[in-house]
Amino acid sequence: MRWLFGFGLFFLSLSAAGTLTFQCWQESVWHGSSEEQIYRVQILDDAVIKPQTLMYRVKTGNQQALVYLPKDSATFALYPADSLIIRARFRQTDFQYHRSHLIAATAFVRDWEQIEQSSKQPFNLRFTALKCRRYLIEHLHKIITDDKEFSVAAALMFGYRAEMDKDLQQTFAATGSAHILSVSGLHFSILYGILYFIFSFLGNSQRGMIIRQAIILPLLWFFAFMTGMPPPVVRAASMLTLWGIGNSFLLQPFSLNTVGVAAFFMLLYNPYGLFDVSFQLSFSAMLAILLIYPKLFELYQSRNPVLRYVWGMSCVSVAAQLGTAPLSIYYFHQFPLLFLLTNLFAIPVTGILLGLISVSLSLYFPFSSQEWLMIPLNKALHIFIAVLEWFESIPNGLLVTEKFSIVDMFCLFFSLISGIMLFFRKRIIYLCLIVIIVLFRFFIMWNIF
Repeated sequence: MRWLFGFGLFFLSLSAAGTLTFQCWQESVWHGSSEEQIYRVQILDDAVIKPQTLMYRVKTGNQQALVYLPKDSATFALYPADSLIIRARFRQTDFQYHRSHLIAATAFVRDWEQIEQSSKQPFNLRFTALKCRRYLIEHLHKIITDDKEFSVAAALMFGYRAEMDKDLQQTFAATGSAHILSVSGLHFSILYGILYFIFSFLGNSQRGMIIRQAIILPLLWFFAFMTGMPPPVVRAASMLTLWGIGNSFLLQPFSLNTVGVAAFFMLLYNPYGLFDVSFQLSFSAMLAILLIYPKLFELYQSRNPVLRYVWGMSCVSVAAQLGTAPLSIYYFHQFPLLFLLTNLFAIPVTGILLGLISVSLSLYFPFSSQEWLMIPLNKALHIFIAVLEWFESIPNGLLVTEKFSIVDMFCLFFSLISGIMLFFRKRIIYLCLIVIIVLFRFFIMWNIF
C-alpha cells in the first residue's frame, strides 16, 4: 500500500501549489478603484528611463504597480524607499511580464508630492543596497564621461541598464553577448575564479578549502549587495554559495538536485516566476551546461593550459546557447551565429573590465584629481565596444525570424535534445525521433492536423 503515501504526497503538493498560485494571482489583480484617486505609494526600485517619462515600481497597500512620472530634476532625485502622495488612475495590466513580477496595475502620474521620511524608519537591506549602488554609479559616471562607455560599465558591474540606448543593446544581442549586461552567474563565476586563485595559497586540504570558502563567499555576497540584490543576482549568489559549501566539504555540489532545489524555492516564493523570460533562460542555460558541457569537454583533451581553457570556454558557450536557442528565437526572433567567437572574446574581457572598474572606483576616492589613473578603464571600454560593433557588422552573422510559434519552439527543443542524444549515443531511435518531429511540423504547416 505504499502507493497511498505517494498519492497523498502528490495531492498535498498539488494543493499547496494551487493555493500559492492563487495567492500570487490575487496579488497581480488590481483590487483598487479604476477611477482617479489619491494614493500613498512607496518606491521599490531605481527609475527606468523612458523617452518621455521615468518609470518606478511602487507599492501601494499590499499590491505592486508601475507609475510613470514626468522627467524633471525632482523625479530624478527620488530614491528607493521614498514615499509619495500621488493622484492617479490605475489600470489593470495585462502583460505577462508584469504578472510574472506580481505587478497589478500601471498609471501615468502628473500630480505628486514627496512625503518627508521619519528618522525611525525600519532597516531594509535591499533599500540600503540600492542606495549604495546609486552612490557608486554616480561616482562611476564621473570616472567615465562618455555616455556609451559608462552605460556598458554600469551594466557590467551593477546590472544598471537604464541609460543604455537601444542600438547598443542590439549590438550585444546581435553578437550573442547580451548575457554579460545582466549581473548573473557569469559575473559571479568570474569573480569566484579570481578570488579562488588569489587565495590558492591556503592549499587544497579540507581545512584550507573551508577557510577559502569562508573568505570568498562573504565577498561574493558583498558584490551582490553592491548590485542592489535583484532576484537574478540573489539566485546566482545562492547557487554559488551552495556550490562553495559543497566543494569545501568534498561533496558533489552542482547537480540536477541543486538546480531543482533553487528553482523550487524561487517558485515557492513566486509561482508566476515560471513565466519570467529571465528565469526560463537562466535555468535552461544551467541545465544545458550541467548535462551537455561534460560530454563536450571529454571530446578533446589537451595538456596545454591555454588550449584547455579555450576548449572549456567554447564547450560552456556552445552548451548554454544550445539550451537557450529555442527560447531566444521564440522571444526575441533572432539567434547570433557568431556567438562562439564573440564569447571567446567577450567573457575574458568582461573579467578584465570588472577588475578595472573595481580598481578605478577604489582609486577614485583618494586620487580623484589624478585623471591618468582612469585612462586604462576608458581605453579598455572603447576597444571592447568597437570590437563588438565590428562583429555585428559581419554579414549574415545574425539569424532573424519573425514567424516562430510556440509549436516551432517545442519542435526545435525536442529536435535539439534528440540530435544531442544521437551525437553522443549513436542510436537509430534518436534519428527516428528527429524525423517524426520534422514530419509533425510539416503536417502542422500544411494543416493536415
